[in-house]
Amino acid sequence: MNSIVYQYWFLSNQEIPYTKKYKLYEYFLDAYHVYYSTEQELTDSGILNQAEIRRFLTARERADIEKDYREFTRSPFSFITVEDNGFPDRLREIADPAYGLFHTGKIPSFEKSVSIVGARRCSAYGKKMAGEISAELAKRGFTIISGMARGIDTAAHMGCLEEDGKTVAVLGSGIDVVYPPENNILYERIASTGAVLSEYPMGMNPLAENFPRRNRIVSALSSAIVVVEAREKSGSLITADLALDQGKDIYVVPGRIADTLSFGCNKLASMGAGLIYNVEKFADELLGEYGEKYIKREEKKIEIPLTSEEKMLLTHFDYYPKNLVNVASESGMDYLNCLTNSMALVRKGLLFEAFKNHFVLS
Repeated sequence: MNSIVYQYWFLSNQEIPYTKKYKLYEYFLDAYHVYYSTEQELTDSGILNQAEIRRFLTARERADIEKDYREFTRSPFSFITVEDNGFPDRLREIADPAYGLFHTGKIPSFEKSVSIVGARRCSAYGKKMAGEISAELAKRGFTIISGMARGIDTAAHMGCLEEDGKTVAVLGSGIDVVYPPENNILYERIASTGAVLSEYPMGMNPLAENFPRRNRIVSALSSAIVVVEAREKSGSLITADLALDQGKDIYVVPGRIADTLSFGCNKLASMGAGLIYNVEKFADELLGEYGEKYIKREEKKIEIPLTSEEKMLLTHFDYYPKNLVNVASESGMDYLNCLTNSMALVRKGLLFEAFKNHFVLS
């Protein structure tokens, strides 16, 4: 039987805890020898407890691994394991390596890659910054890595794709389970130019405990981590902690002290993380670390015609949501006229309604 059949069986196996798969691989040298290991050999390894050994042996007796592999080959997905030369070296070097990854799309080299992470429930400002940072890095040839979650992750992937860059999503579910479901089109776009990866078996639901473990892969694959917005206790800070353990550089978008979404970034900044105070300069400096110089393309700016009232009103908005009642008071414009002009600015793509009657710059 081809060794790849055993690799698929081992990668898909759910009786063996994820934290112990790589240890078994190291002990038995490959999936083939794990499959044919005896109860005594498994006990002697000291890796699995007795309950895990019993579940493993029972499942192995019932499995038809050739049939399972044949069924997998009919799917649009692929997989790669540490037994393959093409497995990302950066994933071999961390404290808790994954045995393998399911994937769709083409896995890049990760020589120039940056992870961008942040809050799911983020601000309009956070989305804008994540998209701009991602876009500027993509222009300079960086691969953008994130988790395809709502909020900052989605904005980071989108910013990269808008510049025709390569982006990689690392899922906390099976490779065939799109989560959140509204990101189905984004999933397809990522896979068409970059890759979608998952350590978890096909069909695995997005369980809460999957995401913290997923984050070590997000950080491991990159040269640097950018945290855009993060609450006091968040998955983004877990990713940052993992990145520190892996010796990665961490950069943050600083925020206002009173904002709960800024707590994590400001805390990381106080611990020595790099501050992003200018997006283009940050991207240039990061590129400079690779000994490259960025030649900026000439971009034609499209002039959007504005009335005098629209121009004046636009000066009263920023990247944090502002209530139209306050804007009308500040500008001296009556509320109805303020609403009419604000909606005109929305149609022209210069304002965005973050939530009812609260607008931010687009």
